[in-house]
Parts: sequence; structure tokens; C-alpha cells
Amino acid sequence: AIIGETSVQWLATYLGVLMTDGVAIPMDRELEIPVIEGFLDSVDADAIAYSAHFNGKFAGTMEGHRTLGLYIPFAPDDEECGRGDKVLPFEKLTQKGRHAMRHGYKLSPVKDREGLAEMLFTSGTTGSSKCVMLSQKNIFSVVSSAAETVDFNPDDTVVSVLPIHHTYELTCAHLAHGNLGCTSYINESLRYATRNFKEFKPNSLILVPLFLETIHRKIWDEIRKKKMEKKVRSAMAIALTLLKTGVDVREKMFSEITAAFGGKLKYIIVGGAPIDPQIIKDFYAFGITICQGYGITECSPLVAVNRPGAVKFDSVGQVVDNCEVRIDPVDGCSQGEGEIVVRGQNVMLGYYRDADATRRAFTEDGWFRTGDIGTVDRHGYITITGRKKNVIIASNGKNVFPEELEERLARLPEVRESVVLSREGENGVTIVAIIVPEIAEDSDYSALSERIKEGIAKINRSLPSYKHIGKFEIRSEEFEKTPSKKIKRFLLH
Repeated sequence: AIIGETSVQWLATYLGVLMTDGVAIPMDRELEIPVIEGFLDSVDADAIAYSAHFNGKFAGTMEGHRTLGLYIPFAPDDEECGRGDKVLPFEKLTQKGRHAMRHGYKLSPVKDREGLAEMLFTSGTTGSSKCVMLSQKNIFSVVSSAAETVDFNPDDTVVSVLPIHHTYELTCAHLAHGNLGCTSYINESLRYATRNFKEFKPNSLILVPLFLETIHRKIWDEIRKKKMEKKVRSAMAIALTLLKTGVDVREKMFSEITAAFGGKLKYIIVGGAPIDPQIIKDFYAFGITICQGYGITECSPLVAVNRPGAVKFDSVGQVVDNCEVRIDPVDGCSQGEGEIVVRGQNVMLGYYRDADATRRAFTEDGWFRTGDIGTVDRHGYITITGRKKNVIIASNGKNVFPEELEERLARLPEVRESVVLSREGENGVTIVAIIVPEIAEDSDYSALSERIKEGIAKINRSLPSYKHIGKFEIRSEEFEKTPSKKIKRFLLH
């Protein structure tokens, strides 16, 4: 197992385990120690490598964990080094390796590319976490697909922002960028991301929507504060018109805006959750191409992505190499819409010690059920319309996907984030929006609530009656999220 913030030692440990036919278990560093202990017990982990953040935290674990026999601290203090023969500091481990190499040790080639190589605990947005089993074939089919579909090269620089234990960041960023020879800088923390962008000047990034939404909101807040919205909108329209004629003036016109990313950023790959197409359009007008992608841990994780030069703003892109996608019909969905199912080299081996869950995850003819609802157009572009597990069955029997309504709510300047769900009442199903508002220091809560009410009424007027938001609630605290910044819906009711 490997746990801690992104570091050279973390990645070196991961690669070392894979190269020697071991099984790597990336762990979420935000988990509590008893949860970590339970997870590692459930998969019979025999060693754990960890960052300085965990020094001293496994003292109790060392006393009696059923399977863990070796503890490898990346940066141990004196107390950690003195905990006995179960502790082998990372530096001493690498010294042993260098000594062995000098005396003739040779790495053996990987024996089984289709055998178990990685175990990943899903983030549990539905309240239960499963252990996904991946092979080297799974992992590196995605590395190849990611490398082939992006316009990156050895001269590119990237800043790593997302948690490295998450398969999206680990596989599509670190492994793919390494495969291409890119230079990767490690961000100190989310708090200092903007500072690091200005220092390292990346031309490519891999992010999740929440990060982009926050920056997008700050950009427009600043523009409105300067009373320049109309002027900027006009400049965007002019820049896009000139671009159609082959003249690109975006870098010059919007340098003050793109300076927030260091001034050299050209591409952002975004995935992990839905993003408002308007954000993609705005950044494109500023001179930054956002390539939205789509994946799921069980698919290692990449399934589809927009290619530079062929971006469709409201789509998650086209299917990558090494896999296929099909749309299976679902009751209540419109024609051409259904569950996205996947087959290919990227699809997992199964869930560890859970044959029933593995069986349910696949169709009878062997395609993986993603649980996502969407469509595929004649050019192969996939559009996600919702999650099967989140669907609301309206009183008239039709499907309502919360994601569609949440996307519309996100466009209201008063709304920071929202979750749409249903509640049963005397008059049937009511669609309810739980809203975390965008609050300024001088906010008038009564006026804010009234503006949100007016915004929802406007949204309702643009939709059929069975999709209308019947009620909204305001909460002061942000929603609890997974490491990939997906809201834990199962905590809400």
C-alpha cells in the first residue's frame, strides 16, 4: 500500500511494485487510520509506504495488524526509525536496491500482464466502497490511449494538482506524461495552486470541474467588479470571429486573464464530474482549450476524451483506443438514450472477493455497466445525461436526471453548488434543490433567497412541468465530497 501526498517517493514506490510483479494499493490520505487498517486487512496487504504526514500514526497498527509486516516511511523522524525491525525507511530500502544492482541483481520481466497488479478502493459516493482489481494490461492500455489522444510532447510542462492516489491523476497524468517525456511539477497544495501556476508556467493541466468552476467564477467576479463585463463579452465575440478567419488574437487580448495560470497554458484535460459547457466555451474564447473526458475507476479509468482541434463543447468526447462503447436501452429514457456500457483492454478484472457485485457489473454478453446514462452521436461523440442511480422518477413515470437541473442552477450567480433530489409527499414526487449559495460579506440573505427563487422560476419556465424544481433549501456548509470532488449524495435526503 502507498499513502501520502504526491511525491517522487510515492511514484517511485508505485512503479517499483509494478516492475517487480507486486500489487500496488494506492490509498486516500484523508482516510482515518482505523479505516485504512480495515481496508488493508481486507486485501491482505503486507507492507505500507507512507509520507511524513503519517509518522507516528501507525504505532498502534504495528502492534497487532493481521497482515501488515513492513512499514516504509518516506521521511522518518528519529522516533519512527526507532519503532523496531518492522520499519524500513525508504532511503535504506533504496540503498539495499542499489547494493543489489551493483552485485549483479537483474529485474525479471513482468510475468503476467493480465494478472492482478493494482487494487483501488472506490470513493463510495453511494455509501459503500468496493475494491477494484486492475492488471498491468488495464493500466497501460489507458496510459497508451491517454498519450495518443492529447497534443502533449516532451517540451510540455504540467503541474500536478489532484491527489495522486486517484486513478485519473495517477494514470492519465503521471504515467501518461512520463511516457511522453513531459516535465511534471508537484503542486504544494490547493491553497497555493495559483502561485505554483505562475511560478512553473504550465502549458497543460489535468483538473476536475470544481477547480475550473472556482477559477471561472473568480474571473467573472473580478470582471464584474471592474464593470467590464460588456466590454469583455464583446472582445470574446471579436476574437472568436477572427479565429474563424485564421487570425488568433486571443493570447494578446486576454493575457491578463490567462496570467492566473502562468500565461502559457494552452490545454486543460478535465474529468471526474460533469462541467457546464459554457465554462468550456468561455475558456476557449480566452485562448485555453478544455478537453472534457470521461472515465470510471473500473475502466482504469479512461473511456472517452475530446481531442485538441476536435472539441465538442457539450460532449465528453470520442471513445479512446483499446475500448468500445455501446448504449443499452433503459426504461423511461428517450430514443437513443440509455446506459453506457464498455468493453475493452481497460475494463477491470472485477471486484476483490465480491463475485456477486462483479457479476452484476457486467451484461450477459460481457460489457461493463457504467451506471451512466447518455447518447452517442453519428460522429462517435458521447454525451452524458445523468447517473442511473441518481435518476428521479417523476409522477408521470418519466425520468428526470438531477445533473441537468444542477447544471442550470450552477449558471445562477447566487449558487455556488447544488444537489437536486426528490421527496415523496401527499401530492406525489417533489423535486427539491439543496443549494449552497455564493455569499458576499455584505449579503442580504432575504434578497439572496429571493434572487435564487426568481432564478429557479426562470429555469422552470424553460422546462417541461415534470422537470420543475418544486422547492429549494439553502444550507450554509459546503457538501461533503470524495477525493475527486464528487458530492457524496448518499449523505443527503
